[in-house]
Amino acid sequence: MKNNGEAMNKKITIQGPAEIGETATQISLTAGQSATIGACRCGHCRVDLRIDTDELPPAIGRVTAHTGFWSLSNLSGEAPMTVTNMDDWYQYLVVEPGRRDVPVPFELAQIELAPSPNAPKVAVFGYEPQYTSQDRLVMCQSPPPRPLLDRRSTYFSVLSELCRDRLNGTMDASLPTSVEIADKLRTRHRSISPRAVDAHIKYVSEKLRLPKGAGRDALVAVVIRANLLHQS
Repeated sequence: MKNNGEAMNKKITIQGPAEIGETATQISLTAGQSATIGACRCGHCRVDLRIDTDELPPAIGRVTAHTGFWSLSNLSGEAPMTVTNMDDWYQYLVVEPGRRDVPVPFELAQIELAPSPNAPKVAVFGYEPQYTSQDRLVMCQSPPPRPLLDRRSTYFSVLSELCRDRLNGTMDASLPTSVEIADKLRTRHRSISPRAVDAHIKYVSEKLRLPKGAGRDALVAVVIRANLLHQS
């Protein structure tokens, strides 16, 4: 582990994977310090938090603590690394091979060192979030903006049904078909048909300015990430 500057009282914690009942290996860093994580097959790479498993190809990353945030460098030559926000699994960033010091904006994050879903994950517990004191907040008196989506509309009902399962936390749930959505909404919208559901979904996609050809998964991800069903 190397020290690149003066230490601070605040720290981040890197935690390796562990089997049930085992104690996970942890490394704490203060601002200016860094540590390497990953798997080595040759036995000569210097890795501070070594992951010994056949499920992970040779991959090494470097986590660096800065003042108020942390960054990840991908020291591997082939595989990208994915950093996912543990507070919102729809938020993530990909660090390409060779990229250095990519700032990570997540307080609680999970690093995937390889694209395989079965590969071990490394957790990073970042700094506690900082907030502006109440007396320094800007209290704008302008009227609130108009809601982006109309809660009273039929398209809002369609969108709610489309997002319902994933909004409830089932992230890998299959999205309902237009036939299933129409059947669910027929008690409130008696004349709605699967073709009408398709039209409403297309309308919302265009209203939110999604790229042409973006699928329903992309629409649901945008809606949930922006919290549009609750803000409208």
